[in-house]
Amino acid sequence: MKNFIFAFILFAHLLTINVAPFKLNKRTTFYPCSVQSVDLFIVSIVPDPPESGKGETFYVSVTLTKHEIIKNKTFLGISYAGLDGTSLGDPYYSTFTESYKAGDLFSVTLSDVPTPQLPDAYYIGVTVGDPTNDPKNPLDIYGCVYAEVIRG
Repeated sequence: MKNFIFAFILFAHLLTINVAPFKLNKRTTFYPCSVQSVDLFIVSIVPDPPESGKGETFYVSVTLTKHEIIKNKTFLGISYAGLDGTSLGDPYYSTFTESYKAGDLFSVTLSDVPTPQLPDAYYIGVTVGDPTNDPKNPLDIYGCVYAEVIRG
C-alpha cells in the first residue's frame, strides 16, 4: 500500500511539472466553417494528429437540421490544405450508404482515409453536401467544420 501511495504521489508530481508530457493537449479541434447557414458536426480522428502517408480514421456525428441525406448522392468530403489555401493531395469523398431525414442524428466512420505529405501547419476540412449541375456552384454544402493543425 505504501508503494502505491508513493507511486501515485510521484506520478502526480511528474504531471504537475510536465516531466511526463502526454499528447492529451495536442488533440485536433474542429471549428465551424465560415460558410453561412450550414450545420456543425462533431469530428474526431485517429491517429490524432494525422501522420503523413498513413491512413486516417474519421468519426463524424451530425444532425442536419434543414437537409436530408440521400443514399448514394450526399457525400462526406475530407480535404487537407496548407495555411495559404493550397490543396495538399486529392480530396477524399464518400457517398452515404443510408438515407437520413432532416433532424435525425447519424454517425459515420471513414477508415483508411489517405493522408497526404503534411507540412508543420495545415488545415483539415470536413464537409457534407450534394453535388449540383452548376459549374459556378458545384456543391450544395449542408455541414462544414475545419481544424488548423500546427505541429511543433
